[in-house]
Amino acid sequence: MKLPDIRLRAGFKFFLERQFVKGAQFQLLFVAALIGFISLVGGLLVLPVDGADRSLSEAVWWAFLRLSDPGYLGDDEGLWRRFVSTILTVLGYVVFWGSMVAIITSWLNRKIRNLEQGLTPVTSKNHVLILGWTSKTIYTAGEIYQSVGRLRRFLKFYGAAKLKLIILAEDVTPDHVQELRDNPLIGSGADNIILRSGISIDREHLRRVDSLNASAIIIPGSSQTERELITPDVETIKTLLSINAEAENVKVTGRMPYVVAEIQDENKITAAYRAYSGPLEVIGSNTIISRLLAQNIRHSGLSVVYNALLTHSFGNNIFSRHYPEASGKYIEDLIPAFPNAIILGIVKQNQESFSPFLNVPGNFKVQADDRLVLLAESSADIEMKNLESSTRQKIISTQHDLQIEQSEGIVKILIIGWNHHIPALIKELCTYEDEYYHITLVSIYPAEQREKELERLQDLSNRVQWEHVQTDFVKEAALQKLNPSTFDQILLVSSERLLEKEEADARTIVGYVLLEEVLENSPTKPNILLELSDPDNESLLRKYNSEVIITPLILSNLLAGIALQREVNSIYKELFTVGGAEIIFKTYEEYKMKPGTYTFAELEKKAAQYGETALGIFRPNELKKSDDALVLNPIREKKLEINSSTRLVILTTVY
Repeated sequence: MKLPDIRLRAGFKFFLERQFVKGAQFQLLFVAALIGFISLVGGLLVLPVDGADRSLSEAVWWAFLRLSDPGYLGDDEGLWRRFVSTILTVLGYVVFWGSMVAIITSWLNRKIRNLEQGLTPVTSKNHVLILGWTSKTIYTAGEIYQSVGRLRRFLKFYGAAKLKLIILAEDVTPDHVQELRDNPLIGSGADNIILRSGISIDREHLRRVDSLNASAIIIPGSSQTERELITPDVETIKTLLSINAEAENVKVTGRMPYVVAEIQDENKITAAYRAYSGPLEVIGSNTIISRLLAQNIRHSGLSVVYNALLTHSFGNNIFSRHYPEASGKYIEDLIPAFPNAIILGIVKQNQESFSPFLNVPGNFKVQADDRLVLLAESSADIEMKNLESSTRQKIISTQHDLQIEQSEGIVKILIIGWNHHIPALIKELCTYEDEYYHITLVSIYPAEQREKELERLQDLSNRVQWEHVQTDFVKEAALQKLNPSTFDQILLVSSERLLEKEEADARTIVGYVLLEEVLENSPTKPNILLELSDPDNESLLRKYNSEVIITPLILSNLLAGIALQREVNSIYKELFTVGGAEIIFKTYEEYKMKPGTYTFAELEKKAAQYGETALGIFRPNELKKSDDALVLNPIREKKLEINSSTRLVILTTVY
């Protein structure tokens, strides 16, 4: 018989719940109704003792005053009136003030939380937009902030007064802001970076960051591959389609935003270009990283050069700029006009495409629309000096295109760890003709899964053979069984199966330390290269004579540099593909020189006689002393000691 009463109470509670979740306005309305009800009851309770002296409305007003202000409590006379007044005053503290403060505080907390989450739409123009919070986002933002000269020209081109950087992250938290502040390249500039919550494949979230009014959009790829069907490349292409659909929806009449996107699988690069009809540059990250790894396998120590070129804004960088006054001049005439920079070549533009010509001879004549490509430490170093004061010194060149170097015999490579760069590396090694490699792949990741990923590769050569070993390489006994001293090259990579980069690098570093211990007493020691995800971990290996490639830093520099200067992408493609312009090491004997002391200007002239461009010197034996091991783009009067252990860093042309 009590069931209807229970259902009635439950129904009333459910009704209240549905009203409360609607927001602060409904909560305040309920409290106001409750206060009115209590005032009415209080007025009715004291009405009999007031008699004809007070009407019902006056009694209710009397009750409301006691409910809302406890100061009236001492004005009442009579036991009953004081009793009712005390009850109303206590209820006033609980219902009136307590509920009001709780509701307003809760409402303010929700509003502040919504603001912190970055859910408010942005109204901006000509801003730089980074879609996605990945391992490369912070470094990309830092590179943009530090690229002062390129950034100044970028802002001038788009008519913007200052940099406005917006980052779209899946869920904005205070940790994101702190990470930006902790980055030395950003520092206090983090306060000027706008964070917004959302995902790049959602068109509503793209409107939240005003994507169509951005001057440049950067889409860094994620390294997480737990979802087999929705890969980072699928998300990137979907993002490009979403931006394109938004532009068509609002019928954009002007220039669409310039987009720089990272695609890991080179087979999807064409699809990315088809997905977006505006200006777009695609970075094939797997191709670039695999190329760097392959080059370092073939030229030990080359990773130091690439790190200097691609990971530090305060080091040497590649710049491209148009100089009208250089039109009609020969390259060798322009060298004195850049005392603190090295001319690498030129870039020609044909509508939306760029064609680089690197390592050009001294008698190459610059055309009116050509852009010079220079290696320099800062934008101030690429300011052209007075050409009239320079005298032409004609260099007789004996240029001969080099054949791609070939390794003798079978090169044995031990790869410890597994990530998505390994299949691309194997495919890259297959492009070197008449070279033979045997690769031992060691990882705790199941061999069947690794082989399945390798089976997807096409156009592989039987000159490259591999075998799988499934073991935990952080155990010394497992490393000893591999007999690492019998290999020519050893590569340790961070596993992408661990989503935290600190954990992935920890296993790689521990594996390297154990490997050094195993190889300590070996008569021969292979060359060892580490691929890390966190740049802070590089300092842990300084006491070892190791080479390190930090993938996020390299890709971040590329993303930022290409976003600020579109033609830079064509330059890096030229450097990172088989044949054409390539950075290599040479010895002084190859230039028919003798050991001794030479100025960099003398090295430049000697390299030019062989149709090559001198970039600096590398001392492998001083690798632990990072300041002395590599000297790139020194001043031309600087004297350099050249001996049997010195390697000349040369830009050459191979075919």
